[in-house]
Amino acid sequence: MKVKQVFNNNVLLATQGEQEVVLVGRGIGFKKKAGMPIERDRISQVFAPTDDKWFTLFHDLVQSISPEYLELSARIIQQAEKMLNTKFNDYLLISLTDHLDFAVTRYKQGMQIHNEILWEIKNYYPGEYQAAVEALQIVKQQLEVELPEDEAGFIAIKFLESSVDHPQSSETVKMTRLIGDIVQIVQYQLQIKLDPDTMSYRRFLVHLRFLAERVLQKKVNEAGSDDEFLFQHLVQKYPTSYECTKKVAAFISKKLQIELSINEQIYLTMHVQRILDDVNKKTE
Repeated sequence: MKVKQVFNNNVLLATQGEQEVVLVGRGIGFKKKAGMPIERDRISQVFAPTDDKWFTLFHDLVQSISPEYLELSARIIQQAEKMLNTKFNDYLLISLTDHLDFAVTRYKQGMQIHNEILWEIKNYYPGEYQAAVEALQIVKQQLEVELPEDEAGFIAIKFLESSVDHPQSSETVKMTRLIGDIVQIVQYQLQIKLDPDTMSYRRFLVHLRFLAERVLQKKVNEAGSDDEFLFQHLVQKYPTSYECTKKVAAFISKKLQIELSINEQIYLTMHVQRILDDVNKKTE
């Protein structure tokens, strides 16, 4: 392998036969110039994708982002692979580098993006979340920037999306995002902030998880005949909760072209009402 381009002391672009590869290792680029051979014992990570799209994205990335973030991302990926006993696809290097650069820029400008599904990520994917918490520690050590906990949630999702050992990871990410969208709709519609420590909220999340699974598998209309009488009774008795359910149903219909059955709307309305009951008890 020979050097093609040095980014910093620890990251460089090399040629291996006809293929380009990105190499990461302590001091691997120190005093190196194009055409020089590379000591293999200095290599700690190799990113060697074969598709042209990756390298197009990579070259665009290094034009606009400090190579320090490439090194940072490579360190985080190596640590996360050990913690999770998995391998990530090479696109994680690009997406994580870009994300960290933007996250640090936002932090320095005092702009924080709240992660609405942080609780769900922490509880549904504890391994990925803990690896992301460790990632924030690496950021703190290397850049002296302490990113907020919300960023651990965003990074955990990237780990899920990029795992090559779990073919269902993309579906779990879709499910988690759908749950987060529904939670946001409910909070906005009811004008409340859901408390993740309440039993009603936890029950609600369990229901949403199964609902999201049924929606994404297109099984929302397989629960038998609809209970029209009970449905009309709930519409009359709990109009606020039902209006919230209607908003959720409309969102799912628009986003996924799937119509919630009457029975699905009944269950959702009952869970929303349980949350409202808890809120009303606290204000009495």
